[in-house]
Amino acid sequence: MSSQGFSWEHLSDRALFPPKQFVLEFSVAMAARVPGHIMEFGVAEGKSTRMLRRASKCADQRIFACDSFRGLSEKFENAEVGTFACQPPKIRGVEIVEGYFEDSLTPELASRVGRVALASLDADLYSSTVCVLRWLTPLLGTGSLLLFDEFLGEKESEKRAFEDWQRETGIRTILVAEFLREPSAGGTTIDKRPLFQVIGDEL
Repeated sequence: MSSQGFSWEHLSDRALFPPKQFVLEFSVAMAARVPGHIMEFGVAEGKSTRMLRRASKCADQRIFACDSFRGLSEKFENAEVGTFACQPPKIRGVEIVEGYFEDSLTPELASRVGRVALASLDADLYSSTVCVLRWLTPLLGTGSLLLFDEFLGEKESEKRAFEDWQRETGIRTILVAEFLREPSAGGTTIDKRPLFQVIGDEL
């Protein structure tokens, strides 16, 4: 029986899911073999950003961490508007990009980033996730990795954004890893953290 055959109430004290730190470390290790920088979308207090920074061993691989720091702009599962609002963290070796994605993800930022080896998407909402993916499109190349944090979540928001973006752009990806996780934002659905890799003809 697959995990989808069980309720979270049934599994919460019986199953051990891979911790987020393991997932991030694995993703960064994969990205070490790919040209480009690391970007995080959805930072909050910076716990996962610090994990990414510690895991990164490539001196020429920069980390950009993007968030409004004003919290959710829409209700998400049991989290209300404004949840996750906080002061931007100060993390050595990380460039914090502050603002809602539709405002902060500019052509100027894209020019500075150049190419993305790993994008860690923890944007929760469909609108935020599809905004990020559209902005990322010209920065991705063969080998670029896309990690999602709550792929199912409420109304499968990140999953729907990813699938719509693929239809829009025609960009091909393969699923290289998938990790089950506990429900997000107080939800009740067993979630997953999938890692996709962009593939292309130049290989």
